[in-house]
Amino acid sequence: MLPTGSTARSVLEADGYVVYELPFVEISRRKADLLRYGPMLLLNGWRLYQLAQHTGASIIHLNDFYNLTGYVARLLSLGRLQVITHVRFLPQSLVQPLARTWRWLSNRFAYRTVCVSQAVGRYFAGSTTALVIYDPLPGPEYHPIPTHPPRSDGTIQLLYLSNYIQGKGQDLALAAFRQAYVRNPRLRLHFVGGDMGLEKNRQFRQQLEAAVQRQGLTAVVHFEGFATDVEAAIKTADIVLNFSESESFSLTCLDALFYGTPLIATDCGGPAELFEHEQSGLLVPNRDVSAMTAAIVWLADDASLRAEFAVAGRQYVREKFAPIHTYQLLQACYQNAESAVIT
Repeated sequence: MLPTGSTARSVLEADGYVVYELPFVEISRRKADLLRYGPMLLLNGWRLYQLAQHTGASIIHLNDFYNLTGYVARLLSLGRLQVITHVRFLPQSLVQPLARTWRWLSNRFAYRTVCVSQAVGRYFAGSTTALVIYDPLPGPEYHPIPTHPPRSDGTIQLLYLSNYIQGKGQDLALAAFRQAYVRNPRLRLHFVGGDMGLEKNRQFRQQLEAAVQRQGLTAVVHFEGFATDVEAAIKTADIVLNFSESESFSLTCLDALFYGTPLIATDCGGPAELFEHEQSGLLVPNRDVSAMTAAIVWLADDASLRAEFAVAGRQYVREKFAPIHTYQLLQACYQNAESAVIT
C-alpha cells in the first residue's frame, strides 16, 4: 500500500508485488493538512478495512508508528484484523507529545511493535508487545571485495552517501573536512545523494555547494545525485562518513561495513550497534566536529588500520545481521499474529 502517485509503484510491480494506493495525509504545519488529516484518516482506514476483506488479509503491517490507518481498520474489523507496527524512525528525536501518543496507540492496538534497533527499543521499554528485529544485510555482491590500494595520485577519497536532508550531517561533514584538509591536503570529499524531489532538500544541497565555493574547496569537494549503484560507490571510496544527527538503524552504515569500506559514524542511535568502536570502525560523539575531524585525520593517515577495519567490519555484520535471523523472527511474528486471529 503506497501513497497515491508514489514513484515506488513501478519498482515494486516490477518485482512482482500487487500494489494499491491510498491518498494518505500526513501531519504537517500546513493548516490544510491538519484540517484534512482526521477525515482522511477515517476514510483511508475504512478503505483499508474493505481491501483487507476483499483480499482475505488478516494482518496489516504498518511501515512506522506514525501511520495510524491500520488501527482504524482494526477497530472497524472489531478486532479481527491484527496490526504489526514497524518503528523505523528514532522516536527520541521526534516531537515528544506526538511520539508518546503514537507509542501509546502502538502499545494499545498493535499485536507487536517491531523496533529496528535497541536504540528504538529503549523508547518502548516496559512494553510487552515490543521486540527488536534488525534489518537484514544487503543482497549478493556484484563487484569484487575492495582492497583499497594506494591511489596513483596519493589522495584519500571520503564518501558521504545520504540524501540531502537537514539533519543527515552533510554540513557537519563539510565542517570537519575543512579542518582535516588543512592537516592532510590529500583528502577528497564526495557527496552522493538525492533530494527526493523536495524544494527544502534542494535548498540544503545548494547551501552546501555555496559553502564549498566560499571556502575555496571546489577542487576537492564534489557533489553528485542519487547513486544507482550503491555497492560500487562504497567500494570505490577509501572511507565512508555518516555524521547524521539521528538514526534509528542506518542502512548506509550497514552497507559500508558489509561491502568492506572503513566507516566513521556518529553515536546518534542505531549506528553504535552496527560495529565495535576502534575494532571495526570509529564512533564519534554526535555533532562533535572536532572529534569528527580527528577521526578523519587518524584513519586517513593509517592505511593498515583502514585495512583492519574493512575486514573486521565485513565479518562483524555478517555474523550479527545474518538475514536468516531477521526472516525467522518476522516469520514467527506473522505466525503468532495469525494464530491470534484464528483464536
